[in-house]
Amino acid sequence: MNAPFRRNHAFYSLVALAAAAVLFVAVNILAGSWTKRLDLTEQRLYTLSPGSRSVLGQIDEPITVRFYYSDRLGREVPAYGTYATRVRELLDEYSALSGGKIRVEQLNPLPFSDEEDRAVAFGLQGVPITQGGEQVYFGLAATNSTDDEQVIPFLQPERERFLEYDLTKLVYNLANPKKKVVALISDLPLEGDVMAMRMTGRPPQPWAIMEQLRAFFEMRQLGGEVSEIGDDVAVVMVVHPKNLNAQTQYAIDQFVLKGGRAIVFVDPNSEAERSRPNPMRGPVEDASSSLDPLMKAWGVEVVKGRVLGDRLSARKVNAGGSSRIQAVDYVAWLTLRPSNFDTSDPVTADLNLVNVASTGIVRKAEGGTTEIKPLIHSSPASMEIDAAEFAAPVPDVLGLLNRFQSQNKAETIAARVQGPVKTAFPDGPPKKEPPKPASDSEEDKKKAEEEAKKIEADHAKAMERHVAQSKQPVNLIVVADTDILDDRFWVNSQDFFGQRMQVPTANNADFVANAIENLTGSNDLIGLRSRGTSSRPFERVQVLQRDAEQQFRAKEKELQDKLKDVEKKLADIRNQGQGQGAQAILTPEQQRSIDQFRTEMVATRKELRDVQLALRKDIDRLQSVVQFVNIGLIPIVVAAFAILLGLWRRSRRRRGRSRTAAARA
Repeated sequence: MNAPFRRNHAFYSLVALAAAAVLFVAVNILAGSWTKRLDLTEQRLYTLSPGSRSVLGQIDEPITVRFYYSDRLGREVPAYGTYATRVRELLDEYSALSGGKIRVEQLNPLPFSDEEDRAVAFGLQGVPITQGGEQVYFGLAATNSTDDEQVIPFLQPERERFLEYDLTKLVYNLANPKKKVVALISDLPLEGDVMAMRMTGRPPQPWAIMEQLRAFFEMRQLGGEVSEIGDDVAVVMVVHPKNLNAQTQYAIDQFVLKGGRAIVFVDPNSEAERSRPNPMRGPVEDASSSLDPLMKAWGVEVVKGRVLGDRLSARKVNAGGSSRIQAVDYVAWLTLRPSNFDTSDPVTADLNLVNVASTGIVRKAEGGTTEIKPLIHSSPASMEIDAAEFAAPVPDVLGLLNRFQSQNKAETIAARVQGPVKTAFPDGPPKKEPPKPASDSEEDKKKAEEEAKKIEADHAKAMERHVAQSKQPVNLIVVADTDILDDRFWVNSQDFFGQRMQVPTANNADFVANAIENLTGSNDLIGLRSRGTSSRPFERVQVLQRDAEQQFRAKEKELQDKLKDVEKKLADIRNQGQGQGAQAILTPEQQRSIDQFRTEMVATRKELRDVQLALRKDIDRLQSVVQFVNIGLIPIVVAAFAILLGLWRRSRRRRGRSRTAAARA
């Protein structure tokens, strides 16, 4: 009886093991095909945004995405293999959500194969992996039914945070091949420094912001005297307007009154301009810009000659030399975070971090009829600073910090302007002066008269088209900073085998692109651009550092004042001695005062060390708590829960057995 039972028991065990193996394989197959995943990241980095889903749902024509990935790259560098799996999974998700409109092909371009030739023809970036010149590929080439192309030459793991943005941008551009036109009027070399090109012979390098904007809009540069802005222009972008002629201002005025949208960047101190002086003009004396006649008509002003300082948003800079690093809060360079943004406006709702430098202050103009809605603002710990403080090549960072006095008022840096407005040119378009005859000859006089008549006729036609009041409430965005566009404040650019790779460190470009897209009436990509770009600082640590540093700076200033006072006294003594023609000798009283000061200096330095030590202790204590919560507390809670659950189940079984025994009895 026992032997057959043992044989059956062994058979059942083998069947159970086989079933478990089949179940294990089936679960893995189902898990591999299951597209749902649990995303616990704060910014939902592994969950497709509503913007991406909206773009995928609006595709009208089939799009073919060719994913070129060399298997050898993954074998040689496993990190690329892991990233390739992530790319492929995301592409499959795009294909599923598009209802099959996106067709994905994965190709392995072997050396000297047809696939490699096609990859090269698309413009993908080949990377040599052997000394023999064998190249590997890891990029995307996508086409639509009309043979428009979008290419990602090489998928860098460093841009993994922006993978969804890059893929959705690629699909969006193919689904919307006709881009909206943005007219650019700029006194900054956004398209590249032509003077540098003439001096070096190299082609001008556009600013990174222009490359970002061109991905979504047709950027049309307008220069010289602009007589009219075309009807096909969706938005006019005015950057750092310095002495715009009246005709160009009138063209902008009429464009806005007729329903056009505008985004304007002005600055009381453009560090972007100061860092790129024109060799033909010499050093920049006045780096400010304004658009006063139009701004006044729009009911908004940027305070003249005043730079905004913010103690809480200040960036750390090195105020020492190359041999001595001294990290100090620079109150004119600001790092702005979600608490500084209007989270109810789609332009700024999803921004995480924006960097600005020596920015201005936006306010409502006296008598303005428009609503000024702040999009970006400072903290209440702000103050106005005279723009003349920043005229020197190297600003007095420490002096600005020591002289800082909060006005307990948040100031606006960027604002949306909405409402009815009147023209800044109530008398009509600017009238050109009639030309004077080149000479006293009858022929030259006749030419001058004909030209004058033509000018009069053109002016009469312009008066007929003149608009004195907006047909509908205007929608404008005014930004009191131009350095928000400067590469050095928001992006790291690297050269990757001849390709320029850009890794954003802040959402500056996202803000500009969001603003333009919102002004054109589309919001699909706004919530997508800003994902994954924020640094995650310990804000409490920053507050501790700032408070302790404020005490440290006050003590430091006190010590520096004492040192200057003693140095002055010693210099006076030396001057007296030199005036007498003999070496100066310190009196006992002077020597005692110096000894007393040295004692005070040692005591003050000890106080400084105590402040720094207290700061360090607070930070270390907070760091220990954070490490304990992340490393120790969660496992302890899980273990405690498991123990309590086990005890509860054991107690429950014991009570069950007791009840059974009692029932039998």
